[in-house]
Amino acid sequence: MTSLEDHPAVERTNWRSLAIKTGIGAVAGALGAIGLMELIDSGALGALDTSREIAALVGMLYLMTAAVVGFGLVSPDAGSRLLNVEDADELREMRPMLRWSVLGTASIAAILFIAAFAAPAGPIGAPVALALVAILFVLACYTGHRQRAHTDELMRAVAVEGTSAAFYLTVVVGGGWALLAHLGYLAGPEPLDWLTMFASLMLLGCFVITIQRGLIRRS
Repeated sequence: MTSLEDHPAVERTNWRSLAIKTGIGAVAGALGAIGLMELIDSGALGALDTSREIAALVGMLYLMTAAVVGFGLVSPDAGSRLLNVEDADELREMRPMLRWSVLGTASIAAILFIAAFAAPAGPIGAPVALALVAILFVLACYTGHRQRAHTDELMRAVAVEGTSAAFYLTVVVGGGWALLAHLGYLAGPEPLDWLTMFASLMLLGCFVITIQRGLIRRS
């Protein structure tokens, strides 16, 4: 017969903390998006279509995520108020893992930016874009491998479940979109749209799993 001690208590999501952090992120993201769209509308980056603009916006989201985590590494006391940690000490303990996370997240941001601003519509030549994306993809995979070496069993489980959730979201969103396009209900996704979906739904999948596991803990 098992006792209550055999079953660890399930943490509940701190919805107040989630709302505050989401609100701060939404404001920062909106400001970043406005600045990026101003730059795009100026024509300095070429004549970009909607697919390229959305890819660049998701790249901005990844870049801002990397910047916030990087800020937390530089200033743990202030960063602990923004990141999903208990306190500054926990953030300091997570530094080895978060350094690789920042580098990997920034690599994905760069991939999206390069793809969005590549020829023929953008200023980056196709051979250069292909070479840079290949290098950054290898770097992102390497940082993910190094990051796992510094994560505990819980964080590994969250990563696996987040990846699984992202896969199913991609099947539903991307597959559904492709099917509707095949049936003639709407225009099909552009090649770049798939890359954007992979990146954005990976973030969404991890976010959903974090909430489901009650890991939004800070009061």
